[in-house]
Amino acid sequence: MCRMVSLSFRGEASEQAREVLWLLAEASRDDPYLREIAGDGRHCHGYGYVAALRRGGLWRVIYERFDAEPFLSGEEACEANLEALGDSVERLTRVIEAGVEEAAIILHARRTRGEPRGGVAAHPFREELLITTDSGPELAELYLSHNGGVLKERLAAELGLSDYKLYTDSHIYLKYLVRRLEGVGYEEAPRAMARVFSESKPFVKSALDLCILLNSPTRGPTLAAASYVAEKKDMVRWRYYEPVLIESRGITGYVSSTIRDLMKSRRSEMRFIDGRDGFVAVLNPHMLQIIDLQ
Repeated sequence: MCRMVSLSFRGEASEQAREVLWLLAEASRDDPYLREIAGDGRHCHGYGYVAALRRGGLWRVIYERFDAEPFLSGEEACEANLEALGDSVERLTRVIEAGVEEAAIILHARRTRGEPRGGVAAHPFREELLITTDSGPELAELYLSHNGGVLKERLAAELGLSDYKLYTDSHIYLKYLVRRLEGVGYEEAPRAMARVFSESKPFVKSALDLCILLNSPTRGPTLAAASYVAEKKDMVRWRYYEPVLIESRGITGYVSSTIRDLMKSRRSEMRFIDGRDGFVAVLNPHMLQIIDLQ
């Protein structure tokens, strides 16, 4: 149970991107949709982000994850994580303000019930996989953030993973995705992901809301978001898990529903695509490409 955003934007849309990142920090402190489900509206069980930034024609990646547990616990850890999330957004927005030509960012604030804690359990998770490009095979990075739950034990059995209790369900899903995508062509990756997500529906417990960044050493990043909500008939949970796509001049993205509400209350100029489910959206600064799941 999490709040997350993924944004692809050019430098001209940096101010809008910074606003969205700050709204995630605000939503994480008091989320009415989470409060209705869990009795507490704080997403304060760790945070993380991955940012691919282009300057001078070159891409570089910044990756950070944090959870105050196990050093602190309970209320102390919760408040420490919310403060650290705000600090991380401050650092990230300063990097953006310093000037970027283009960026692809995933930011995630976590709330969990019963899954492992600590920095290694914070999103986004990272795995490596072999992909193919026009110039041959290369080792790429795949980052994934998740809002929802999957059937952890069944996925672990598919992978032959005996020590699965050490991992979160979301990390195990990333391992499953990497195995299914191994050797994929860079250009074909989004449609290959859509096929895997479609075939993953039997493993979904609540929702498979995903933000994914595939980073190629030679081609740069591909940013995508995906959604399949298994609990659409439960309106309380649908309002929480509802995926929202956004777009404006020079920026596209995915935001959790609470962030959409905050943006609308501030009269954002973004265009919102909500109420839709079962898709992969490829995000780039120019347009959204939406692939429906079968």
